[in-house]
Amino acid sequence: MRVYVVTAPKQIRGIYETWADCKAAATGCTGARYQAVDSREKAEALLNGRGVRLDPGRYGFRDGNAAGGVGIVFVNQPDKGEAIATEISTSVEVFNSHTVVGLPSEAHVLAALGRLHNILAEMAGLSYVLLHTPPGSRITIVHDYEGVAAWIEGRWKAKDPVVEAVVDACSSLIRNRRLEVTFRHQRGHQSTWAGRDDYARWNARANKLATLGSLPRRLPDVGVEPAVATEEIEHLSADTQVVAVAGQAM
Repeated sequence: MRVYVVTAPKQIRGIYETWADCKAAATGCTGARYQAVDSREKAEALLNGRGVRLDPGRYGFRDGNAAGGVGIVFVNQPDKGEAIATEISTSVEVFNSHTVVGLPSEAHVLAALGRLHNILAEMAGLSYVLLHTPPGSRITIVHDYEGVAAWIEGRWKAKDPVVEAVVDACSSLIRNRRLEVTFRHQRGHQSTWAGRDDYARWNARANKLATLGSLPRRLPDVGVEPAVATEEIEHLSADTQVVAVAGQAM
């Protein structure tokens, strides 16, 4: 259930059931920090100052866009200390080196992108995460597009033959690499303005890396300026490694 949390200033701190109530409290209040969250539990975590933190383990945050860009953040959260992250900016061209029925060539990949838009990029991100997770590992895959989990878990049935082939290929990777995969949905474009939210933070990074990975010939379709995306990379923390793949120079 969507609620609104205000964490500052002290006199208006609290959880608000409606945007109208939150807006009324925050309007004209200097230093107000507030945002929408998708559960009361998350609102309470922000309000008590702990925020939303990753449990210890391995995570794969991934995102894809209609321009074919794919952004991936592998996060290892130890029992103690800060997370160690590896960030990858790539595109649907990862399928060029990972054979999938229906995508035997770059031309087929681009044709599928033109038809499926962000869906192909979302599934390319899933495929990349599965292919680069160590065999026998446990991993939580965080996604903001529901199909990523719904197709793999069998809740949705793929109607497009390419999507069906990609889903089959991903299922085979899970099985053959003996991966223990769980999925967590994270609402896209969620703010961290009111406090710490690790899921929102890394999901936003995956989104920005996908923008960076957008195929140049597709950029006009979505209005992306490459210089803006490239600038984002200059502000990464020291414990983050960034990798460009699929022939894209950093």
